[in-house]
Amino acid sequence: MLPVDLPTFSATWWPLQMETIPGSGELITVAVLAQAASGQAKVRQTIAPAILSTLFGQASGKGMQMMVGTTVLSIQKQLDDGAQFKDLELPFGGFAFAHGRDGVARDFSEIFDIAIRLSAAFGVSAFGTRQEVPDASKRAFEDWADKVRMDLLARELPRPIIPDEFNVRIKLARKHVKFGFLRSGYAVNFGVLRPGQTSGDSRSLKVKVFDLEALRRDQILPIDNAEVMLGCPPEAALTAFSNRELETFHASLAFIDDEAKARKVRLVRCSSPGEAAQHIRERLAA
Repeated sequence: MLPVDLPTFSATWWPLQMETIPGSGELITVAVLAQAASGQAKVRQTIAPAILSTLFGQASGKGMQMMVGTTVLSIQKQLDDGAQFKDLELPFGGFAFAHGRDGVARDFSEIFDIAIRLSAAFGVSAFGTRQEVPDASKRAFEDWADKVRMDLLARELPRPIIPDEFNVRIKLARKHVKFGFLRSGYAVNFGVLRPGQTSGDSRSLKVKVFDLEALRRDQILPIDNAEVMLGCPPEAALTAFSNRELETFHASLAFIDDEAKARKVRLVRCSSPGEAAQHIRERLAA
């Protein structure tokens, strides 16, 4: 009988719910707090700013995001200061924790994925599935990755970059997943975030972040640094877009960056393939 490596990370998690209209009783989960058996606790927002804008309108959505974001930051600060769950104080009315549930997983990130899958209808969870990349985003991602790859292959390094280090397929959770670039503990995925296309691009970027997290977590290869080379216009080039497109773009960028940081993945914003290639070269030379 083959031995089974079961998860051993035990934690309790609580959904943080917000009453959408005071007195209505209508609740949505906006964050999850998880506390490990060791006592360490973290909180994570589960609803994206763009979804809040869709649900409540552009103006009201900004106010809702301010309340949700402020509440999540306040909770994390209290936890960092040593506060216990029962002593947490919420900065706004209309927010409350639901009943806690126990879980066992590999780490905090997987506990959050399980909690989001079971309690947050508007959240995105990678647990048990891989999201499919929208076709338009897939083409834009591949075009960006090809341009960075061509720039890298054209330059000289003490240890030359070879084509086999790009688009490396690795089996994760019974599926083969492609990674943009792999070498000696350094893993890179490529993606873009385009104003006016943020919905599809954001979903695709989450897949890239989740894949890097899974690669590091499953320890298929020893990964010290995991990054997403994010191609997007510089701030000076964004004046051609509407205020609504810019607000959605910046909110999506901040949300993806938070998702990446929570999974120990670095989001590197680049305005050109040459800038992305130079960053990778510097990483390899360090």
